[in-house]
Amino acid sequence: MKKIALLYEESQSETLQFVPELTTLLQQHDYETVIINLNQEGLECTDPDLQHCQMLIVLGGDGSILQAAHLCASQSTPILGINFGRVGYLTELEPQELGQELPYYLNGDKSIWLDERTMLHATVKQGERQQEFIALNDMMIARGTWPRGVYVKTWIDGQFLDTFYGDGIIFSTATGSTAYNLSVGGPIMHPRVEACILNPIAPHLASNRALVVPLQATIQFQISTNDQNGIFSADGQWNCEVRDGTTVTIQKSDQITRFIRRKPPVHFYRVIHNPQQVIDEPHAGQPEV
Repeated sequence: MKKIALLYEESQSETLQFVPELTTLLQQHDYETVIINLNQEGLECTDPDLQHCQMLIVLGGDGSILQAAHLCASQSTPILGINFGRVGYLTELEPQELGQELPYYLNGDKSIWLDERTMLHATVKQGERQQEFIALNDMMIARGTWPRGVYVKTWIDGQFLDTFYGDGIIFSTATGSTAYNLSVGGPIMHPRVEACILNPIAPHLASNRALVVPLQATIQFQISTNDQNGIFSADGQWNCEVRDGTTVTIQKSDQITRFIRRKPPVHFYRVIHNPQQVIDEPHAGQPEV
């Protein structure tokens, strides 16, 4: 029997109302359903319930989607996101669309396509200690709890770019351009643009602007925090404290995140223009991908 993992957030009580309905619908289409609480401790990509799934159906907002992306990145299991968040840049369906639309995604309708998104890989080195991180949206180095700026020396493909002083710096994928990057005034990029955005956070100098760099570039940061520690964050959820002198090297990851889509790539423009009024858009046929 085919298998689908149904992921929800315990903290979002409204998602629980849809679990029985979804389970019944999936069983009617001959799918075995595994229900997973994203809030449970110790949930990892090696969890047996996440193995050999045809897709992950995620009930939540973009934060839930990011968690799911990290869980299935090594297996590239496709994700179908049901929006229970505020905006839903990464989700595909609204809750009220499920009854009518979900069968298309389950039955492999000819209008379905796979939306492949770039991920980032970072190596954080502090002395002899080294940690690895991946991210779908962005990676960030920022000051700690004290209201003092940090210096971030920056190299692109081995070429020294600048030393930025301020609250920190964000390195964002095109997917993540609508996340923290957007909040600090960075540009929006269509997810299919093969580039990333280097964006200082509250820079001391007005001349320090966001910079779009090639997707294949290797970025290296070195943080100078003086007498306070800073923070490194991947997708805003996987964090570590960084000391003065820590280096962070970021490259395009070998792993990708796959989303199951039926709405065409141009649907992205409707979402960013008016994210609350995208439900009534008619579905198009198979897009060229």
